[in-house]
Amino acid sequence: MSETTGAESATTTRSRDAIRTQATILEVAVGEFAEHGFHGARVERITKHANCNSRMIYHYFGSKEGLYVAVLEHVFEQIRTQEAQLDFDVGDPAEKMKELVTFTFDYFANNGNFRKLTRNENLLNGKYIARSHAIRDMSQPLIAAIDGLIARGCDAGVFQSKPDAVQLYLTIVALSAHHLNNAATLGAVVGQDLHDPMWQSDRRAHAVAVVQSYLGISET
Repeated sequence: MSETTGAESATTTRSRDAIRTQATILEVAVGEFAEHGFHGARVERITKHANCNSRMIYHYFGSKEGLYVAVLEHVFEQIRTQEAQLDFDVGDPAEKMKELVTFTFDYFANNGNFRKLTRNENLLNGKYIARSHAIRDMSQPLIAAIDGLIARGCDAGVFQSKPDAVQLYLTIVALSAHHLNNAATLGAVVGQDLHDPMWQSDRRAHAVAVVQSYLGISET
């Protein structure tokens, strides 16, 4: 009995160590791929900062490509998990829509690695994200929830227009991210610091107002 218990304990410990090692590798890899892109990222730097050897990366993720896809899935899981907590099924539809806009705006503003990873992947024409069924699957509940919120707002007479959920979400993302992804060029063109906190605050209010206006939400 004691030998069985000891063996089970050792197995549990190894399992916990494996989970911890994978989590550490992912955390380091997020920064590496965000900063250097897929082609510029180096497995050697990841293993050095994760305090592991390259065999662990190939054991857990199969290849550099496998690790990169896992990183993309990891960062999308983080944003989708937080979006799910907004709970669009209850509460005033207008307030819930405002929550969606402000959450999305703030998430892009506060998560530079997410922006960099998605921007870098766009430069690769979505080559690797297209390989992930998980990212598509985890995004469907969000679109369905937004669609339900739109229907609820229209039924209650709060929304005066009924846009496609995907179209509306992509508009919110554009309002939240475009100025950040192009801050250097756009800032030079308009002669303003687009990273300035006051400018960001005005932009956030503008994003909310644009969506509210499109949906026909009247200010009370």
